[in-house]
Amino acid sequence: MLRKFLSLLILVAATPVFLFAQECKLRFSVVYNSGESMQVGLTPDQKKMWDHDGSKKFKGMCLDPKQPDFIILWSAGLNGAELVKASLDHFNVVRSTGEAPTTSSAERSPNSTTLTIRPSNLVREKANYIILDASKTPYALIRKGEGYQDVPQGRRNAPGETLHSADLASTIADPSAALENALKWLKKEKKL
Repeated sequence: MLRKFLSLLILVAATPVFLFAQECKLRFSVVYNSGESMQVGLTPDQKKMWDHDGSKKFKGMCLDPKQPDFIILWSAGLNGAELVKASLDHFNVVRSTGEAPTTSSAERSPNSTTLTIRPSNLVREKANYIILDASKTPYALIRKGEGYQDVPQGRRNAPGETLHSADLASTIADPSAALENALKWLKKEKKL
């Protein structure tokens, strides 16, 4: 009797899963390119976004790394870094040695002062993506885009810390936003 009851309970619990399973009209795969290697799959944040919003926002779309219709290839990078690299290298030397060519003895030395870093609109970190149509041979590039978040203003840099180009970025890469932007475009383009 207990076995029949448990079997019935499992069947009733599994019924909604079968009733509400979405039909796959568009299959996609996500691939990260680090510049040195490629990794198939979602980051933890992308997985969280997909698990939470995927079935609601992207009906008819299914993550399928084995037989995708479209491949979303993404990477993260810093644009404009070369614009500030020389200045930062000079600043870091001055900060580490305590000697600046234009600093008089009456002024404070940059190596003993905490600095507030203001992001520059010239330097942006972002997750770039491209969408490839896997039905074409070779795969056809059909869309380029990006995902990012604005950086909080006024980060602090304590004495002894060096500055990096990324410290001046006005945005940070957001792979989840890149994936969401790519999926929104596919949904609109394919009328899902």
